[in-house]
Amino acid sequence: MASNPLPLYHKVYLLLRQRLESGQFAPDEPMPGEHALAEQYGVSRLTIRRSLETLANEGLVMRRQGSGTFPSPSAVLSHPQHASDIDSLLSHLSSMGEHTDVSVLEFGYEAAHPDVARRLELEPHSRVQKSVRIRRHEGHPFSHLTTYVPEAIGSRFQESDLTAQPLLEIFRRMGIEIGGADEAITAILADLHTSGPLDVPIGSPLLSLRRLLRDRAGRPIEYLIAAYRPDRYEYRTTTDAASRAAGLPDPGKRGSR
Repeated sequence: MASNPLPLYHKVYLLLRQRLESGQFAPDEPMPGEHALAEQYGVSRLTIRRSLETLANEGLVMRRQGSGTFPSPSAVLSHPQHASDIDSLLSHLSSMGEHTDVSVLEFGYEAAHPDVARRLELEPHSRVQKSVRIRRHEGHPFSHLTTYVPEAIGSRFQESDLTAQPLLEIFRRMGIEIGGADEAITAILADLHTSGPLDVPIGSPLLSLRRLLRDRAGRPIEYLIAAYRPDRYEYRTTTDAASRAAGLPDPGKRGSR
């Protein structure tokens, strides 16, 4: 893990809380046991136990004797969303796709996690296409992208398409018009899934962005979970006079590096 003055159990606590709040643990299934978590994070079972106790004290997990540790219903955070300029967003995404390289780490179909199904407005356990990609600029990784697409849309393109062009261009080629996007941005810590591909130690700070794209009819077509290295990517917004008067952000300009 990245070197910092926090106690080891607190670092693990932060990583587990991050996974809980992002819905990575199924609400009706036990989390991995202390032994499994100790192996995942390279720490002792005592450290894991202290981390879980802290989560339990905060009401984020429930420890059931003989059954294991379960996420609490209140563990998943709900983030407020702001209206955005969709034309500026699409321009930014298109530009990024043209000036960066991508490699696909994972591509396939699976039953949607409850949180993913909810966001895509699908029936529980509906099949979705899941892809995991790494974007690089001048050979250096800067983003880890996990996307979920309803099977009816995902079945219309292949893994090779994702390496040849941005997903946005694939949608356009399929005749899907983007109608809007909801975004939430926060800070997270690099975990077991993102640290290696992004070439940073576990526990390093990352910028996290979650985006839900909708078509012109308002139907969800893609749910994105992205993690960015803050030393290689920045997210900028510019507010105009009209937006300031209304008290709203104007995300008209975004930048990456």
